Amino acid sequence: MDQSERLQEAIAHARRQARSLCVAGSGSKNRLMPFEAGDMLSTVDHVGVIDYQPAELVVTVRSGTSLRELARILARERQYLAADPPRYASAGTVGGAIAAGISGVGRPWLGALRDAVLGVRLINGVGEDLRFGGQVMKNVAGYDVSRLQSGAWGALGLILEASLRVHPLPEREETLRFEVSADRGIEQCRALARMALPVTASFWVDGALYLRISGSQNGLREARRRLGGDADPDPALWPDVRDHRHGFFRDLQYPLYRVVTPPAAPLPQLDERSSLAVEWSGGLRWISCEDEEFVSSYSRSVGGWYWRLGQTLQISRQQLDLMARIKRAFDPDGVFQSPLELPHAD
Repeated sequence: MDQSERLQEAIAHARRQARSLCVAGSGSKNRLMPFEAGDMLSTVDHVGVIDYQPAELVVTVRSGTSLRELARILARERQYLAADPPRYASAGTVGGAIAAGISGVGRPWLGALRDAVLGVRLINGVGEDLRFGGQVMKNVAGYDVSRLQSGAWGALGLILEASLRVHPLPEREETLRFEVSADRGIEQCRALARMALPVTASFWVDGALYLRISGSQNGLREARRRLGGDADPDPALWPDVRDHRHGFFRDLQYPLYRVVTPPAAPLPQLDERSSLAVEWSGGLRWISCEDEEFVSSYSRSVGGWYWRLGQTLQISRQQLDLMARIKRAFDPDGVFQSPLELPHAD
């Protein structure tokens, strides 16, 4: 019995026994979302590249394959997964990254992780082995079920395989540092959006704005001339921000909130005990503070959305109802745990 058959049988057995399953790869994201006690079903042994076509910029990989291993394989062909999802202690898997749907530091410039998902093979809650999408964008028709798995946190089924679009690695990357306030840093990023410059990431923290520029040697030389700033030689900055190893994310006194807002939205007025970091040219604000109602009120006031890490996602009743209907279609008996408190059918 191969790994896919083993996983399929485990799901069928759980359904017969009316037991719930919590799907995980390496478990690197378990701290991000609450799950009830249940049987753990791991994909860490379901690994390997099934098909890789560098000329077509497509790779098909089993879900338990680590993101680090996938990056190593792609790098041999000077390619990478541009969405660069968090790896968290270098243990993240492809299936876990898709299930969480969290994109990396270059999200506004390089695209979301869901945009890279061309097709998936999964086992649903009744034990069926299903395929959706394909290996090229034109194969997607009707409901884009493949991308629906991104951000579902395993509630719709166990991902066995995924076909992903990859991109050529940039020739060079450099980081520039600017001593500016958070407000001024966001204004600077807004101005950059109107300029043809190879910016691929931004991060503001503790009075400094960091910009990553990527491209050819000549292109970076011109970008440095136009942007100014100081060169920052730390190669670990962007992986540390992506994986929450940066000093901002360590040893926080209060809970951490992920607040997605319009990039030009005003910043929150925080007291001296709270902390702020900003990514995505202002579109993603990390807030650490003791008052969740303050964060909730702030996010509503600027037309944003927030999530307290370690807690359920804050979404509307309409979204919950829609997700509940989708959940019932994929998993009518509730075999797979959902991190959301979905309403039951009437």
